[in-house]
Amino acid sequence: MDALLKKLLLVLAAVSLSLAATAGGVMAQNFSAGSFNFEPRFSAYGTTNPRVNTIMTYGGALNYYVFDNFAVEAEGMGVYMDQTKRFETALGYGSKSDPANGIGANFNVRWHFVATTQASVFAGAGFGGMWADAKTPYNGFENNLTENGEIGATYSLTQQLSLKGSVKYLHIGQFNNQGINAFGGTLGLNVSF
Repeated sequence: MDALLKKLLLVLAAVSLSLAATAGGVMAQNFSAGSFNFEPRFSAYGTTNPRVNTIMTYGGALNYYVFDNFAVEAEGMGVYMDQTKRFETALGYGSKSDPANGIGANFNVRWHFVATTQASVFAGAGFGGMWADAKTPYNGFENNLTENGEIGATYSLTQQLSLKGSVKYLHIGQFNNQGINAFGGTLGLNVSF
């Protein structure tokens, strides 16, 4: 994984944990049954696939709490992949940058298994799809199924606003060298209404 991405993930994890640990005197979060929240978010990932260097996603999600502390989520995102294409030459192998842009959608569930008035710890998982303007990775496909899982924390800033950070796993495509396993973090801002 790229050293800068490792530092970004470490800082994201430290901020999330410190916000959860220092919770105090802020209005309560709203994770009660029947409530909604919208969350603009940004994610950065490193991958285990040697053809894909980093993945960045940006977009938002709408959560509906079916039960107290348990939500279903619809997520839409833009995707950028920094990938390297390898090819044979007369002298061996060559490579060139072959970035891909796309869009994705996921349907997720989230459970806040520790929820206080100021902070919560949650786990989530889901599946969806991604559509790109190039094959991802370059030996894969333009249209792929995606699966994801995450664990993270929220910290209440006001009664309607909370900061969310998570460590996330994202899988794109097949479970072989035509697929991508990505590990990273997400930072978002929950707006409850």
